[in-house]
Amino acid sequence: MSVQVQEHLYSSFLNGRTSDVTLQVRATTWSANYRLHRVVLIQAGFFASLWTSDFAEATTFHPEVTIVFDDTNITRAVEAFEVCISRLYGGGPPLHVSPHLIPSTSHPLTPQFPFRSSFDSTTPSGHHPATPRFLLSLLATSVYLSLPTVAAQALTLVLSTMGPSTVLSYLDFALGKPITAPDPRLNEPEAAVGLEKVAQIVQDDMVSLSGTSLYSTISEDPRRFSHYGAISDKIGEAAACWLARWAPDMLALEERKAGVSASSIRRRAKSDATLPNFSNIPTIWDRGGLSVPWICALISSDTLFVSDERGRYDFARAVVELRRRKGLVEDEEVAWKTLFEDGIYYCNMSMEDVIFISKDSSPTTKLPFVSIAVLQASHWQSSILRQHITARPVSPAADLRPSPAPTPGSPVQREKELGIMLTTAEIRARLASSDPSLDANGPYYLVPTDLSQRVGDNGSSVHPPTSNSSMISMDELFTPSFATSSSGPSSPSASRPTGLGRASIGEANFFGIQSRRYTAQGCVAADPDGTARWTLQPPFRFGVEFWDAELLPEKARLYSQTVWCGGSLFNAYVQVVRKKAVQIGIYLHRQSTMEIPGASGYRGAGESSTSSSSSAPRERLSSLLSSPASPTHNRGPSLPTNIASPSSYSPSIRSQRESPMRSPTPVSISSSLPNSIGSTISSSSLRPAGPTMVTLPPAPPAAPYRDSRPAVAAYFTISCASATGASQTRFSSAPDVFSVSQSWGWKSSSLRTEEYIEVGAEGTEIPTKVGNRAKEVSLRACVVLGLV
Repeated sequence: MSVQVQEHLYSSFLNGRTSDVTLQVRATTWSANYRLHRVVLIQAGFFASLWTSDFAEATTFHPEVTIVFDDTNITRAVEAFEVCISRLYGGGPPLHVSPHLIPSTSHPLTPQFPFRSSFDSTTPSGHHPATPRFLLSLLATSVYLSLPTVAAQALTLVLSTMGPSTVLSYLDFALGKPITAPDPRLNEPEAAVGLEKVAQIVQDDMVSLSGTSLYSTISEDPRRFSHYGAISDKIGEAAACWLARWAPDMLALEERKAGVSASSIRRRAKSDATLPNFSNIPTIWDRGGLSVPWICALISSDTLFVSDERGRYDFARAVVELRRRKGLVEDEEVAWKTLFEDGIYYCNMSMEDVIFISKDSSPTTKLPFVSIAVLQASHWQSSILRQHITARPVSPAADLRPSPAPTPGSPVQREKELGIMLTTAEIRARLASSDPSLDANGPYYLVPTDLSQRVGDNGSSVHPPTSNSSMISMDELFTPSFATSSSGPSSPSASRPTGLGRASIGEANFFGIQSRRYTAQGCVAADPDGTARWTLQPPFRFGVEFWDAELLPEKARLYSQTVWCGGSLFNAYVQVVRKKAVQIGIYLHRQSTMEIPGASGYRGAGESSTSSSSSAPRERLSSLLSSPASPTHNRGPSLPTNIASPSSYSPSIRSQRESPMRSPTPVSISSSLPNSIGSTISSSSLRPAGPTMVTLPPAPPAAPYRDSRPAVAAYFTISCASATGASQTRFSSAPDVFSVSQSWGWKSSSLRTEEYIEVGAEGTEIPTKVGNRAKEVSLRACVVLGLV
């Protein structure tokens, strides 16, 4: 279309000239007539179907067409409809999103939060304010009218503005709830900017339509017209991922807002001059925020960012007491009882923690949070695992040298296993024979296969409006957002994802964050092929956090805290690989008891950090996730070597019961190494002089007993949250053999390196100006580890 023709059509639209059809648009809260042109409207799938298929309007000329919107999300925003129509004419106002709504890698909880309101923003002249409510209505309207380019833009903006002030409204939209009324603080225009004279408002119809049977039906079941399939699921997944990452941070602020004294939840240290404006803190965990089922699903989720099971208990306790301050609700109390019984794995706690919990009572109800029977059952379960581990004979001639990784399920690997797994076929056979030794109720936990997938989206994977945007289809928008692939060539037996392996199935499993527990019958129903493997032993869950990963030299390791699991020590570490394109690798490591790595922590505001780095603007690249349908990653072992890698330690999430210890003088990576090792590193492999990572003394965990076997078999999943929290990359591994000081993990494009390290157009690293970063600027991951 030439510029002159486009300008002529747009002028005709603005002035209602030479129209050949009048759209009589009717909704619950507004009704208007629009004088438009069929040849333009037919670009939208809705109107194309209306005038080119078997509808009466297609066979007979009707100068007036009445459209009744039965979607409650469209009825609340006349301006969204007008923007959609204006886009068909090649015009309409540009949209302005408040910068206070957009999170970034440097401000992952959005700029100024929680010190400034997200409503403090000035809209440039001629722009339409793209408020969260407007974006949702624009998305609903464009999907209804089948305008893929507009829908893609709206979806991208929704996902890219996922933050503290929007997460609940976006989650409600994904759950099918109607969009709320406009917020009076935003002063949203009643009509689209620049299109105020396009509509002929019909006042009488607003009253007459409000009592029709159609809208009575909608009020009884608003979700009937308010769910948008995979598009809703994409938003729901992003919201669920965000909540799982930022749960402790938001709860700490809500407690402060409610006047609750400092609890065990980790907090950010702020001076009196920078105290948050608590009126800006949204309600998420308190009443008026998340529903009780969602709270229970999040707290019991494998991807909730807490230190360990004791940290999960402390978090659950704080949430429950926060809500109890406003009175007891019977339905809630029933849910809390189930949460504390099933959502926390007490068998993976220390005896000290279990004893503490047995004596811990609610200050509101004066009753214990967990019954003695539940704690005793967990102790029995941990004792059974200990018996399996310590009773197995150790080969006297065990070869401690690293050997090639055994094939999963091979005799070599089975020799390392504890014999506590069951296949679905075995469970089915024992159910059929009424085997009394089979635990029919479970719960059973799925042993994963080699798999990687992405859940959620920050907007970068949605087709943005570009010069080729006319090629976007509604089918592409309705493609599920998560991507899956089997592991790389180092795992020849990797299998493609099945229904059990798929992370998100929408609202049914809370958009992918629900932890799955099965009965024996449930295992059989979920796996008709009978090939999946299960265990009655709950996995060990812990969270890790890494700061300043971009300061790592080539192949150096940045460690998490070390944890004890079933007689062995484990930790996670990250590495930066700068060959060809910059990548981040993340690994699970079986740690030697003789070499606990030193601790690296957050460089607080008191630490000076300067860099001679370039101030070039950051460019977000999608090339590192080149195909959303098939992310690539390279999975393999990291074998022990004679010379330790340059390493530091990240305390990640310290125990809430301990005050963080801090080295009086920050120590750089190179200075923390023996001289003989430091001298083996070429100067080109080290980072330029500037900020260094803070190190703390090693902190070995308490070890009730030791697994003397030189090699153990374990499955694991590592869920890496994106920098802003709106997505997760999940890596799952079938049982692998871990020798002492051996690692398994991934170097992956799915880690979206550009979110943590600035990269240029060719995939090369851009030196970053680190400065005094907030504590939230970090790489967070949740690890699920199961010994088998």
